Amino acid sequence: MLLTGSLLVGANPGAAWPFFWTGVMLVLSVTMAALSKAHSTASPHSDYEYIRAGWGHTILTTLVGLTWGYGAIVVSLRSDFNLLAIYSLALGGTALGAVSSQHGVPRSAFVSIWTSVPLLAAAHVMEARSPAMGVMVLLYALILSMLTVRMHRFLATNYNLAQSLDGKVVELTKTSSELVKAREEAEDANQAKSRFLAQASHDLRQPIHAIGLLTASLKDTRLSREQRQMVDSIESSVDSVTSLFGSLLDISRLDVGGVTPNPVPLDLGAFLSQVAAQNRELAAKSGCGLSLVHSAAWVKTDGNLLFTMVQNVLGNAFKYAPGSRVLIGPRRIGDKLALQICDTGPGIDSAQIEAVFSEFYRLESAAAGGTVEGMGLGLAIVRGLGDLLDLEVRMASVPGRGTSVVIAGLETAKPEKVPPARKGRAHPLSGKRICVIDDDETVRKAAAGLLERWGCIVEHGAGVGDIAGACDAILADLQLGDGASGLDAIDAIRRRSGRAIPAVILTGHSDVDTREKIAAANLPVLSKPVRPAELRAVLTRLCLGL
Repeated sequence: MLLTGSLLVGANPGAAWPFFWTGVMLVLSVTMAALSKAHSTASPHSDYEYIRAGWGHTILTTLVGLTWGYGAIVVSLRSDFNLLAIYSLALGGTALGAVSSQHGVPRSAFVSIWTSVPLLAAAHVMEARSPAMGVMVLLYALILSMLTVRMHRFLATNYNLAQSLDGKVVELTKTSSELVKAREEAEDANQAKSRFLAQASHDLRQPIHAIGLLTASLKDTRLSREQRQMVDSIESSVDSVTSLFGSLLDISRLDVGGVTPNPVPLDLGAFLSQVAAQNRELAAKSGCGLSLVHSAAWVKTDGNLLFTMVQNVLGNAFKYAPGSRVLIGPRRIGDKLALQICDTGPGIDSAQIEAVFSEFYRLESAAAGGTVEGMGLGLAIVRGLGDLLDLEVRMASVPGRGTSVVIAGLETAKPEKVPPARKGRAHPLSGKRICVIDDDETVRKAAAGLLERWGCIVEHGAGVGDIAGACDAILADLQLGDGASGLDAIDAIRRRSGRAIPAVILTGHSDVDTREKIAAANLPVLSKPVRPAELRAVLTRLCLGL
């Protein structure tokens, strides 16, 4: 606009109208700029204010168009074709600019075009005395109008798409928030389940622990064949309940992060021999033949957690593939070792392989007579412990041919010197004085009766005040009545006797705090319900000083 005004002033020396034209255009341009600035998106206004500003904008564009048309008529009256041609280029460019900047408000764009371009067409007709030039200028105005419509439609479509996208984003955000909330609720529910299992475990374990001890004592009495069969059935039922409790508490401890690995060098050959020895009887009951591949390798891992993993895999093999041959042994995969457990049982479909690692998922086995006893937690525990130990658990199975489970990723370690076992007496517990401390009278008497049948001299009570004499070993429950602790009772008896009497803690709690307390006291711990053979082995080791 300023360049065009300068051109008009220079081409019409002494004339006043170029100054008038330039001044009017300057005022209108500044006013439109101020209007746009005042109603920018950075300063929100009401709908009424925006509508009023839109009509104000249209009025200003009308005046701008008329001023451009006025200039064209004046230039044509001077019959200066060169000046009119330059003016036409300026006006045509301005009209095209109006389309690009004003198509959002088509009303203003149309007014800007049809108030200026028709007057320019009239100016060309007046200057050339021929309607052809005027028609061509009007066709230009028509093309600009069509361009305005298309650009406005494109803008409207783009706006609708943006609105739709915003709606989808809001909807997705809401859905995402609901999913996050649902996940948090599920995690809270899972944590509550785990806390409940951990809290209830002590009270639930006590009667099972007592039943196991009483059953072991009963087996040492004179029983008829029928009575012994009934006692064996009771013992088998107690073992089943104990296994179920162990699985529930293992999975709850994994859920709340209550398991901390302690990797140390482990003699893999001795470990596998121990696994095989402890599973011979269970394998025989299920009719399975258990074979072992010996190894001289050492690995660095948590032996207790690895034992739990292997035990759960073997337990599944015995339950789901009774009568089959079961093989356990090491194999090398790359620069690491792996344990492989294979059976020749019925196998499972490949579509169910991942599902069996889910909690509470159980298969039906025709070989085992339908639904197998258990809760479907064994392989879920194996996968969870594998993640803790950074081990990969894989399963492969062929229906009708058997199943193979591989626990891979065991780091090799340097062998450690193992001190030779000390020779003990044939019956190391015979004549040993054992102090039993437990606030549950039934459990206390059951433990005392079993120990006496092993040849021990037993003194028992609910606290330190009930123990009068000295002893060779202490068997204490962790949680006693009135807030007392078995750890405190052991310390009191040791202070009174003046020596560090060997002791073992029994507990039904498996939370992290409990484990840390016992670990800080540097005492062995047995989880209730305790198997009599396990209790006897621990007491024997303590009495022999191993």
